Amino acid sequence: MMPNNNDDIFSLRALSIDRDQARENLKQDTAATRERLKPSNLIAEAKGKAAQRVRKAGESAINGVRAHPGITATVAATATLIAMRRPIARMMARQKRNEPDQIEE
Repeated sequence: MMPNNNDDIFSLRALSIDRDQARENLKQDTAATRERLKPSNLIAEAKGKAAQRVRKAGESAINGVRAHPGITATVAATATLIAMRRPIARMMARQKRNEPDQIEE
C-alpha cells in the first residue's frame, strides 16, 4: 500500500529516522552497560565508594574530636588503661617480687 500524499511520506520517513535513532541509542546504552558491569569495573567502583565512605567517617571522627576534646581524651585514656591492664598488672607484680621485705623496727 502506497502513501497517498507527501505528509504521509514525511511522517513515515520521520518514524524511520526516530526508529533508527532509538536503535542506535539502545546499542550505545547496551555497550555502556556491558562495560560498567565488567567485574574489574565493578570492583574499581566498589573500592572508590568504600574509600569515599572511609574518608567521610574519618572527617566525622576528626570533627567529633575537635568538638569534644575532653571527652575524647577521657575515652582514649580509658581505652588505653583497659588495653594495658594485664601488662601493668604483671609489671606491678614483678616490682613487688623484686622489693626486699621491709623490716619493721
